[in-house]
Amino acid sequence: MFLVHASNRSRAVLLHRVCLPQQIVVHLSTLAEIPLERFQTAISPVVCRSLQQQGYAVVDNLFGPVWSSKLKQELEWLKEQGKMRLNSTHLVKQGGTELLEKQHVYEAELQDAEVQQVAPLCQRLNEDSTMRTMLSLFMPHLRLDSQAIKLQCNAGNGGCFPLHYDSDEQVDGRRVTAIFYLNTDWQPSHGGQLQLFPFPDDPVAIAPIADRLVLFSSCRMLHRVLPSLKERYCFTIWLSQSRRMHVESTPPLGHILQSGHDSLQQASQLLLRPDVRHHLSKLIYAEEWAKSIQESHPVSEARSATLAKHWNDVNKIKEALHNVQNILLPVMQNRKQYDEVMAGKRTAWF
Repeated sequence: MFLVHASNRSRAVLLHRVCLPQQIVVHLSTLAEIPLERFQTAISPVVCRSLQQQGYAVVDNLFGPVWSSKLKQELEWLKEQGKMRLNSTHLVKQGGTELLEKQHVYEAELQDAEVQQVAPLCQRLNEDSTMRTMLSLFMPHLRLDSQAIKLQCNAGNGGCFPLHYDSDEQVDGRRVTAIFYLNTDWQPSHGGQLQLFPFPDDPVAIAPIADRLVLFSSCRMLHRVLPSLKERYCFTIWLSQSRRMHVESTPPLGHILQSGHDSLQQASQLLLRPDVRHHLSKLIYAEEWAKSIQESHPVSEARSATLAKHWNDVNKIKEALHNVQNILLPVMQNRKQYDEVMAGKRTAWF
């Protein structure tokens, strides 16, 4: 049975580490075929409706405890064999990308043949198209035609991720992020929750419990991972589309700000724009954003430069929106006011 959530009300999971010899891991993984057909019922109209209306959905009991345990064994063995490397925050700068290493968070990608050999179940998941087919079926404005999987171990000791968006429509084709958790006996005191910011609704903290699948908008859902005090395993699947969908043209931001429309009409037009919502999220959560950068990375010149850039961005956004931020910020933080201003218009999460 699948339990589908649109909130974080659920039980959670403590990690039990199982170190098995390689031959046992491979034997367990190949005893039978992982039941990928369960995606056909798990990715339901209800799940897709939650994705479209709230920007995220949660599915519990996807493969069952036995298969969840087998998947976890593959990640444990990868970590034991040194096949995982430290995860880094990618800082997009003019002329390229700079990497800022995180603390205590390790990852592996299935492009590596050695990783594929040790993690055959994860490789089988990566090859299967059922999940993206079901999402495209019930969300026809998406044309998901590829995916990539990243395997992750958070070693605890406060390992976490800063506030961020996974992608941008102008950068790559990622549209849906799917995270599958592998942590049995998790407790709230262990930390490591996935925190989503589906504003104007309140932030949601989702427990990383075993056999739980969380899906959300790659481009438009602000999120982070809270500091984890215990070892924590998961893998992330990014579902992408190579063909760019038609996007309605929008007037330049300056045109709206100088349009002469009344303030509420301006607010409505601005809040429908993903770029404006991204900027406003950085204003609303400026302090929390800075704190998350500090929590996720060791002290270094690169971290200091990243924090300085964050506050510089915040000041630029304040300057650009100074005429309307006194209207927009309260609306973005109050669901009732937001509904009144939007007058039935919905946020497009995809």
